[in-house]
Amino acid sequence: MQLTGIREQSTAIADARALAQGIVDTVREPVLVLDEELRVIAASRSFYSAFKVGAEDTQGRLLYALGDGQWDIPKLRVLLENIIPEHGVMEGYEVEHEFPDLGQRTMRLNARQVFYKGGANRTILLGIEDVTGQRILEREKDELLRQVEEARVFAQAIVDTVREPFLVLDQDLRVLVASRSFYSAFKVSPGDTQGRPLYALGDGQWDIPGLRLLLEKIIPERGVMEDYEVKHEFPGLGQRTMLLNARKVFDEGGHNTTILLGIADVTGQRVLEREKEELLRQKGVLLEELQHRVANSLQIIASILLMKARAVQSEETRLHLQDAHQRVMSVAAVQKQLYATEATGSVEVAPYLVKLCASLATSMIGDTRPISLKVVGEGGSASSRQAESLGLIVTELVMNALKHAFPEAKAKGQIIVAYDRAGPNWKLSVSDNGIGKPDGVFAQGKSGLGTGIVKALSQQLDAQVDTSAGPGGTTVSITHATFPTKAVHAA
Repeated sequence: MQLTGIREQSTAIADARALAQGIVDTVREPVLVLDEELRVIAASRSFYSAFKVGAEDTQGRLLYALGDGQWDIPKLRVLLENIIPEHGVMEGYEVEHEFPDLGQRTMRLNARQVFYKGGANRTILLGIEDVTGQRILEREKDELLRQVEEARVFAQAIVDTVREPFLVLDQDLRVLVASRSFYSAFKVSPGDTQGRPLYALGDGQWDIPGLRLLLEKIIPERGVMEDYEVKHEFPGLGQRTMLLNARKVFDEGGHNTTILLGIADVTGQRVLEREKEELLRQKGVLLEELQHRVANSLQIIASILLMKARAVQSEETRLHLQDAHQRVMSVAAVQKQLYATEATGSVEVAPYLVKLCASLATSMIGDTRPISLKVVGEGGSASSRQAESLGLIVTELVMNALKHAFPEAKAKGQIIVAYDRAGPNWKLSVSDNGIGKPDGVFAQGKSGLGTGIVKALSQQLDAQVDTSAGPGGTTVSITHATFPTKAVHAA
């Protein structure tokens, strides 16, 4: 009976050891069972596999002597020789160590002291979890989070720096970020803005049909929209006119989208534009009235001069009065053409000169003299002030040619007005096929009032006056700078 009991106890012990070894081998993480002298009683298969050692080099040996002393780790000594004897258990105790053939490893140790019945002997269970990969991932995650936070702070700083109100929306049109200027302009707080749907902000004051059209239809189709104008009545702000710039931004994978929405309040600008338009309209009315009064006044002066010319006895006085009458009529013609071409801005010179010369031909040539007046050239544009000076110069030179180039009333004559422009340079010329005169003066025998007027106006235009005359007629050229042009002469 006594022998049978001993056998049963031995079998039970063997079964217990097999069960214990089975449990140790089943656990995924490496596990060691140590005696009270820290010799290895048992080790799991995962321990042998993870640390590349064999059972014969492990079981029965001191832990610190394993693998040529690679387990002689100061922090492991503290755990096993100080902490465990005092506390009996320790979980999540982390140790870093450089293992030959394995490199730097980070291990999380769980240790527990087990006492047997009677308390004479004790065993230490040591679980070893290799968390090296986990710690690397955590560090990479922390670095990514740091970079994301830096990017967020940088983006927020950019948004806050923009003067105009600015929103960053997610694909569901919820507010991710808003600029300080947005909070200030529309009198809302971050707590009532961030994370909320745009249309729900401020009790629905941003639920604007034009804004819905932009964000739900135009931006998804086009990806970007600039200067989209929306008018809306905001509680506490009144009627506002906003200029919206929106752009869709895709993430790297193209799965999520962000919408950047810039909001420029142009209410004041639009008010100023309307006021400007009204002022321009009033100015146009005043100019129209002024032009009308000037035209009437010139006609009255011309009529008075003509009446006086007919009434005086002195032939010299009559000629002076007729000359004054023609000059007043020329000013009236220039004024009429400038008004007809809306001379408040840029004037196309060629059409302007054509109309001016037609008016001069009607008033100064009529059907009594066989003289033609023609405008040629490529033309160009000029300011109203320049056009006025050019018109007066052409009028003086045409009058001069009519008075002096064709002394015989029945002589068939031709006067050509040419204007060419190349960039900032231009040239105006008036030529006739009359009797001609010596170089240096116009067609008249001496430098008179007309000559002085033409030279003064040319100086205002920063242009040079050149006169050439011969048997074939006279050409007077007014040139601003110099550029090659084809010569135009009256036939």
